[in-house]
Amino acid sequence: MISKDKIKKEVEILYSEKQEQLEKISHYIHDNPEIEFTEYKAQKILSDYLEENGFDVRRGIGGIETSFEAVYNNGEKGTNIAFLAEYDALKDIGHACGHNIIGTTSTGAGVIVKELMEKYDIPGTIRVIGTPAEEGAGGKVIMLDHGVFKGLDAALIMHPAEDSMPDDISFASANIKYTFTGVPSHAAAFPWKGKNALTGVIQMFNMVDSQRIHLKDYSRVHGIILEGGTAHNVITEKASALFNIRALNYEYLLEIMNMLKNCAEGSALGTGTKVEIEVQGNILKDIRNNNKLVNLVRNNMELFEEDYIERDLSQGIGSTDMANVTHEIPAIQFYIRLRENTGTHTKEFEIASGDEHGERTLKQAVKVLSMTGLELLLEAKEN
Repeated sequence: MISKDKIKKEVEILYSEKQEQLEKISHYIHDNPEIEFTEYKAQKILSDYLEENGFDVRRGIGGIETSFEAVYNNGEKGTNIAFLAEYDALKDIGHACGHNIIGTTSTGAGVIVKELMEKYDIPGTIRVIGTPAEEGAGGKVIMLDHGVFKGLDAALIMHPAEDSMPDDISFASANIKYTFTGVPSHAAAFPWKGKNALTGVIQMFNMVDSQRIHLKDYSRVHGIILEGGTAHNVITEKASALFNIRALNYEYLLEIMNMLKNCAEGSALGTGTKVEIEVQGNILKDIRNNNKLVNLVRNNMELFEEDYIERDLSQGIGSTDMANVTHEIPAIQFYIRLRENTGTHTKEFEIASGDEHGERTLKQAVKVLSMTGLELLLEAKEN
């Protein structure tokens, strides 16, 4: 049995050996931001590094051209774990969510775990899975639908934030478009011949607002009018609205979606119009981290002297496609501090992702992720 102190020292030595190269990779991705489905440079530099370090690599898996899977297998027995790598940027603001650090963290940790599996003959499989298009497109949902994560015993990912946290909370989220169709007519000469689609949209907003008092805490419904007509003297034939719905759990999200469906259909009935309802993109579920993985990460944050706080609702909540993975297999998304009092999706966060703050985050994240993965593999070996 290998002691935890020994593994810790091994991880620290290996990181120090690879630190310069990993920082170069992170900086390269940071300085070459690519938005969803266009992450060719990031895919290449990460997958090439893994291939150079003995992984079997496939690119363009799971229905996404810019994805990859790198696999190292040491025997038929043991645990099958994956580190997930994000590397897409935000439009106009670049890596303001620190995905350059995420991708490099999972890649670096994968290489360290592989080398220690070889050195100590630890059975199992380590994978690094490149998951593009997290920002708005739900790349992991697409890859789930293609069966990429089937057979995994655990999937792990780290995300930079303004505080380190071993657990996470996220909203379930859906974007839905409502298109109303009426009957056009001259608004002055023959208004009685028309059916106003814009009135249908307006009444839907009114009905949704009337239902807000009944929503549970931390639920969110907000919308915009996408199309409202082109001429003021014509009864509008077509009008549309886009609503974003968020809830603390997926089941309640479905309830709110049904509430908005009733509001839309009621508005159409009352205005003599018709409505078409279309979900836009992928529905994101609420994150449900595996408790065992949370405890392992928390312990390893303490092991590497990473100060942390516990996640709670007061810290602000977003949505992530990682949540859908946690509904299917044991999985975790945890946080390592980038810069205090600096929120994601800001210019300040983008700058920190590419400077010494990002280098500190990368170092701590690789260590915590490597150690957690190794503990999972060693536990299976000992059993």
